[in-house]
Amino acid sequence: MNRNTSSSFVLRCTLIGLLMAGCQQPADRQQTAGTIPTVAETTILGPFTGPYARLHPANVSPLQVAYYGTDLGYSYQHGNRLHFLFGDTAASEKGEPIEASSKGLVDDSFGTIELAEWPDPALITPSNIPLVRLGQNPGTTEVSAINLGRPMESFKTPLGGFSNGQHEFGIFYFSKQQGCRTNADCGNDLVCDAGLGYVGKRYDNEKGLTFACIDTAPGCNAETMTQTGSGQAAGSGFCTDPSSSAWADTAVGRTSGVAVKNLIGVRDAQDPRRYGDIKEWLTNKFSNVTPRTVRDFIPARGSGHVNQDYRIAEGAGANQRVFLWGRPGFVGVKARGRSLGLYFAYADMPAGAGVDWNPHYYSGLDAKGIPQFSSHERDAVAVDLDSTQAGVQPVEQYDITDQMTLSWVEPLHKWVMLYGGGLINQPSPLLPICGLLQLFAGSECTDVVIGDGAIRMRTADDPWGPWTSPQDVLVGGDPQKRPLEGQYAPGWIMHHPECVQETCAGSTDWEGIDPREYGFLYGVNIIEQWTRPAGKGVDLIWNLSTWDPYRIVLLRTRINP
Repeated sequence: MNRNTSSSFVLRCTLIGLLMAGCQQPADRQQTAGTIPTVAETTILGPFTGPYARLHPANVSPLQVAYYGTDLGYSYQHGNRLHFLFGDTAASEKGEPIEASSKGLVDDSFGTIELAEWPDPALITPSNIPLVRLGQNPGTTEVSAINLGRPMESFKTPLGGFSNGQHEFGIFYFSKQQGCRTNADCGNDLVCDAGLGYVGKRYDNEKGLTFACIDTAPGCNAETMTQTGSGQAAGSGFCTDPSSSAWADTAVGRTSGVAVKNLIGVRDAQDPRRYGDIKEWLTNKFSNVTPRTVRDFIPARGSGHVNQDYRIAEGAGANQRVFLWGRPGFVGVKARGRSLGLYFAYADMPAGAGVDWNPHYYSGLDAKGIPQFSSHERDAVAVDLDSTQAGVQPVEQYDITDQMTLSWVEPLHKWVMLYGGGLINQPSPLLPICGLLQLFAGSECTDVVIGDGAIRMRTADDPWGPWTSPQDVLVGGDPQKRPLEGQYAPGWIMHHPECVQETCAGSTDWEGIDPREYGFLYGVNIIEQWTRPAGKGVDLIWNLSTWDPYRIVLLRTRINP
């Protein structure tokens, strides 16, 4: 049933309803028919943090912080503050580390905003943007770095945070794999692919990055480590998930199915830089994960906001949960049958200061439409991404998903998901086929469709869908088109080397950056505490990351019901 036939179905039911009692759509389709929110407009408010953004007064005096830019900026509320977790953070435009003592091994940062200072988000305008107070090491000019007691450099970053009312928790992308010789070495229902090796650092070396490769590929170290071994072991490989939508029986497909470690920790109440009680979550389907708490959820109640309380948890109640949406990566290759399906799970809210991490994975609906969950990740199925078609449609339409953000918009009684963006595909000496894109898609990078690099929106009545078709929220633009379009044009937010007018976005002079590089959008985050009814719909305030310049931008999007 496509959208047009769905609309005509509703009309026919209205006209002949008196003659045909029980004229209804299937139960799993009723909720989305005729109630699909639409994007009305998006306003770029301005730089939130990084180049061209103002520093908070506390970061200016008594010592001005050494700070250039950062990305991501995932938010959650704890007490009366908004807390933000930032990704790789630079002390200067040259990319110098924020904490000299760590020698660059920890480079993620954090910040806060007092909610009492912004009781009315309608007052947030391009000339009145909230100032983020960055964590700053006392008595120094250093930005405070998040410290999990492990190296967290380069692509190791926060994925999100949440609060149980008393304690704060963080989820972090650690990127490291698990070596194996048999399935028993893997756990979490994963399968040992003994035909995989690695390039980069060995997986048991927590520093640096490790990339899986096929044993026979040039430059691939054919033996990984056993779980307890002290040296290389013949016939060893990596733990993988062949049931993942990213997996295929090809060279790139097998490496895309490798599980990586996410880390979950509790924040130190006395030292906000530190996280303890670290738990490892070896996963592929949720390697790119987004958390969000809910107030009251029991699966047996079924679907809909009348049965479940999807509002943010407030620190009390036995049925509080942490919802988790995941994808098995950041870039898919639909042309090769490897899209990034969307997966859903929930975990019980930690009751105290410890991390008890036992996700329940969504495994489909029963005959009555009740969501089913399993403690085994192998049972996790991709959710329905097409509300206009009957049955589960798990294929993601776009290859570039980048990061996701999900929010329950109470006035609309809808879940809203923003995701997408772009990526650079210019060849480089280390990545000669597609540059940075090759890092995510391997030799299949030439089949990746980047398109216009847009941030997109889907909506749903329940966290497992069905989700509506994507709508553009903010179009980045095609960097190859002339004249320059979208955010590359003069006066907009992304750098393009051919945009030379005074109002063009500047570039970041990072060491080793190709001067031909252009910017792209990524790293979206809805600040749910600032969502408010507006006009006939609602206004969402959200932030996104740009490269290039390296910063976070604040936006407002009007959504009509």
